[in-house]
Amino acid sequence: MKTKVCVQILLFVVLCLGVAAVAQDSPLATDITGAGTKGTIPVFTGKHAIGNSIVKQVAGAIDVAGAVNATGEVDATSLSVTDATNATSGVYSDNTVGINGTGNAIYGQDSSTGQSNTGAGLSGLYSVGVWGDGGSDGNYALFATADDRSSVIAENNGADFYTDFNFNNATGGVGYPWAAENGDGAGCYIDPTGDINCTGSKNAVVPVDGGAHHVALSAIESPKNWFEDFGSEQLVGGVATVRLDAKFMQTVNSKQEYHVFLTPNGDCKGLYISQKTPTSFEVRELGGGNSSVKFDYRITALRKNFESIRFADHTREFPLGRKDGKVVAAQK
Repeated sequence: MKTKVCVQILLFVVLCLGVAAVAQDSPLATDITGAGTKGTIPVFTGKHAIGNSIVKQVAGAIDVAGAVNATGEVDATSLSVTDATNATSGVYSDNTVGINGTGNAIYGQDSSTGQSNTGAGLSGLYSVGVWGDGGSDGNYALFATADDRSSVIAENNGADFYTDFNFNNATGGVGYPWAAENGDGAGCYIDPTGDINCTGSKNAVVPVDGGAHHVALSAIESPKNWFEDFGSEQLVGGVATVRLDAKFMQTVNSKQEYHVFLTPNGDCKGLYISQKTPTSFEVRELGGGNSSVKFDYRITALRKNFESIRFADHTREFPLGRKDGKVVAAQK
């Protein structure tokens, strides 16, 4: 009798173990096996087993040790992607679907108050590969860094378009459309009036020796804004009246004092300016001479609307954009 009971108990145990095994592989099973690491989001390594995935949660951020593939939108307040050594790109998106509903392949916004007014006014007007928006919080829209390569390369194959176009919406004599400088604070910028200001010289690089060499010809610099014109004339009976070029007069203020420099092209007693008007100047030979010598002249006059500017102070703009090691806007 005892033997029969033992056999029955043994059969019951074997039956229970079999049922448990079947239940573990059953679609209705709830028992999960496996192990993981703290902070690592698990992944199913089998039908009912888990292990570590390539995704971790660290200090409120999600780290992915691999590629991120998305067929729809990626909507996040902060997205950081580290390009793997075997990946062709860190983030890739075509313009088929777009991000943020703007029709742009990649749209990034750094703002706690939403899109900038500038961006909101342009949304829907442009479809671009990358759109960065700093919002109205004083943040930067795009930032590029590198150690021993160019941080930004712009390439264009369109004959009717600028390769690089900068536009500042500010009006009323404010807003800097472009600036560039090196670590020593040397560089150039375009100010709100459209003037190009540089710490170095403005040169025209011209080929010489059949193109074997290139040399720099520097622009003439002056404390005031002078425009120049050149020409040639001839005395008749010792006198000549030279009229200023009509277009040249539209660019200068000839009602203010202007300067004329004369060079005779033949033997004479010498030349002098006997009279100046806003439209012409008169040349005569010295000592009452009456020769018909030819002469060259150079006239320089102050640019219209810039007559009172002399040694304009641009101290506030240099250095152009660094403060406490950070890039900042030109000082107002």
